[in-house]
Amino acid sequence: MNNPLSALRGFGSGVRAALVACSVALASPVLAQQPAEAVPFSEKAAAEPFQADATAMNASFGGSLNTGNTQAVSLSVGSSLTLVRGRSGFSLGMDFAYGRARITEPGPEMHTRMADTVRNLRARARYDLFLTQVDALFLAGAYRWDPFAGLDARNEGMLGYKRYLFKEEKHLLWAELGYDLTYDNYDPDPLPDPDVPGHFLKGHAYVHAARLYLGYDNQISAAVQFLTGVEGLLNVQTPEDFRFNWDVAIRSSIVSRLQLELKFSLQFDNEPVPGKRATDAQTRANLIYTLI
Repeated sequence: MNNPLSALRGFGSGVRAALVACSVALASPVLAQQPAEAVPFSEKAAAEPFQADATAMNASFGGSLNTGNTQAVSLSVGSSLTLVRGRSGFSLGMDFAYGRARITEPGPEMHTRMADTVRNLRARARYDLFLTQVDALFLAGAYRWDPFAGLDARNEGMLGYKRYLFKEEKHLLWAELGYDLTYDNYDPDPLPDPDVPGHFLKGHAYVHAARLYLGYDNQISAAVQFLTGVEGLLNVQTPEDFRFNWDVAIRSSIVSRLQLELKFSLQFDNEPVPGKRATDAQTRANLIYTLI
């Protein structure tokens, strides 16, 4: 059998080069049509360890007014800032709620007065160190002032590991696992014992807890966004003591920088401050304006 390459030896070197070039040119479209080998998402993340730089800042405001038989007023304000630079991510957030209502005091005569019904402040700060596009280590702090829940101050320090379970441009699911140290200073301090009149309890407590968090963010459309997050805290020294926090919100764009947010928040503590209820819940409607 004749070797196909031997037929080329009868031609000059210039002709042979031209024939080889033509063969490569004809083969190129065929090679280009071959499917590229799939690259696992984990390998893509490892190849691109940095996050895209981003800056976001917004402010929110909400309120309600009741008149007539029920007279009450409440307002809430908040703000948040997020910065991402290379491997580092920073976030700050704050929200404050205040409300008053007219109440009737017991007695032989009808006497009413305005009294505070809502007073709470929450603040948080966080730093993320991205290891890959889907892995990060984080350090965070949180503060809560809520006298109606018996908390003059709740200070939390958290650290742990974050992993994106699903990550697209407008669709995120992630989990966090770590450690939480909580210091509660009760209001009032010392704390009256609800079971023994005239007896007082220690006015503060430390809690060491294992922390698990699941977050979900879905930009459903250009105008609608759904967000939710569930946090569980288990006291490692007293396992029967645990806390559960849940936030869920839906945001709808009104104009380019203005959104309407409906948000529900739930805080459950099966061993609350003595004399207080285990569950606190808030339902709010806010206007959010994007500054940056």
